[in-house]
Amino acid sequence: GHELGHFKHGDMYKNIVISGLMLFVLFFIFGNLPASIYYDLGVKEEPYALISLLLLLGSSILFFIMPLVSFISRKNEYRADQFGSSLSSSKDLVEALLKLSGENKSFPKSHPIYVFFYYSHPPLVERLKELGYRVES
Repeated sequence: GHELGHFKHGDMYKNIVISGLMLFVLFFIFGNLPASIYYDLGVKEEPYALISLLLLLGSSILFFIMPLVSFISRKNEYRADQFGSSLSSSKDLVEALLKLSGENKSFPKSHPIYVFFYYSHPPLVERLKELGYRVES
């Protein structure tokens, strides 16, 4: 039911658009850099320099974009959980999430700052709380 929620809300299409926009921004930034930067780096042919800079510096730029993308993704996960629990019951989804976390040996709770930067899915404890499951500390 959770995955059907992603399909119903068009999350896959939204993720494709977001990825395309991020790539456009990266190519726009690196494609509009002055040629002198490439020559100063010792690269005489600009297309190869563009690819090199993208590989070297792209992850640094994406580091600042990814928290926004992850925030949107976490909201989509909550919405898909809500849809999935409406198909049968939240108890079934809670049991499935607990079973998955046990099989994957995932850590159920993380520091909010770490979640902000690196998690595309909400921590298990937060998802269970949203579904009405009482989590004991």
